Amino acid sequence: MRNIETRHLRYFIAVAQEGSIIAASRALSITQPALSRQIQDLEANIGVPLFERHAKGVQLTDAGMSFLQDARQSLLQLEQARDRAHRIAQGQTGSFTLGIMPSYLASPVTLAILAHFREQNPEILLSIEPLLSLQQAQAIRSEELDGGIMAWRAPDDASLNGIALYHERFVLAMPAQPSAPAKRARRLADIAGERFVWFNREKSSAQHNLLIAACAKAGFTPHIVQIGTDTPTILGLVAAGMGCALVPASSQRHAPPTIAFIALADLTDGVDIEFVYSAARRSPRVQRFIASVRHVTGKKARPVRGKS
Repeated sequence: MRNIETRHLRYFIAVAQEGSIIAASRALSITQPALSRQIQDLEANIGVPLFERHAKGVQLTDAGMSFLQDARQSLLQLEQARDRAHRIAQGQTGSFTLGIMPSYLASPVTLAILAHFREQNPEILLSIEPLLSLQQAQAIRSEELDGGIMAWRAPDDASLNGIALYHERFVLAMPAQPSAPAKRARRLADIAGERFVWFNREKSSAQHNLLIAACAKAGFTPHIVQIGTDTPTILGLVAAGMGCALVPASSQRHAPPTIAFIALADLTDGVDIEFVYSAARRSPRVQRFIASVRHVTGKKARPVRGKS
């Protein structure tokens, strides 16, 4: 006994609709004997007659009427499954999980990219995961994230590609007190005697190293009194009067009003904020997100590959 195939269901539905094997064979462009054998095979496979045969054609049995509903539903579900698979393969539906550094979510560039992606891909479920850059890189490699908006991608990491979105500079953040000495700061050397709230070295070693080197170039080692794991935490500690901090300039958008920001003339080093994705696995949905990145950033959206 052979398995029921989709052609059996199509042939059965055609015969049921036409009420005649001869008429159905014409509609299906197959011979009447061949169609009769297919219907007989189907009935043998099911184990019950689906039609009553008479001189003017065929009529569904009670079992045949029930089977007709199920056959139509089965073909519909198969067609829907085929369509879903095709749309997923083309990146038109499914889910897209994006990591974003908490301090970069409110960036105008980030918001414009997200808005364009949503407009162009309304059937893709976009999920945002607020993660630090190191966490994002690990999650992209393990395929927990489809991509990430992050900084500090290691240039020698061949497993990740990146597209630059914008360049981020650092500024001085300090409690907004007019009498504070740092208020008059114009260069890094002016804050050499201040207490600092600093980024966790284990969470962001590249950022730690860049800022330590900038202070060393200015002739001092910062007196670190408090450690924070991310920019919002550091800003909260600064607002609480724990000390001053060197933070990304974009963090001013979501800072408490009790914090003042100063651009220091010799704090010129910065970092590229990138959309980062796997170099080995680029799904159609990643391609669609890259298209939104290119739309927003234009010619600046050129992929930069890690070195192997």
